[in-house]
Amino acid sequence: MDSQLILLLIPLGVIELALAIVALVDWVRRKAFRALPRCGWLVVIIVLGIVGPTVYLILGRGEERTEPDGRDSH
Repeated sequence: MDSQLILLLIPLGVIELALAIVALVDWVRRKAFRALPRCGWLVVIIVLGIVGPTVYLILGRGEERTEPDGRDSH
């Protein structure tokens, strides 16, 4: 492989890994999901590479309700 291509792929790999970690942490903590069931979003996050976590973070997260004083209602 060309060294310039490797230098391009390393940051993309780091971004993909970071997005996957953020999405998985959110998936574990969240109770409400939109469009797909919980396990469906897990498959999307893991299988679709950089696109999966991005789609989950934009479309998949359900609304979290908070109490008027700012506490989480769960």
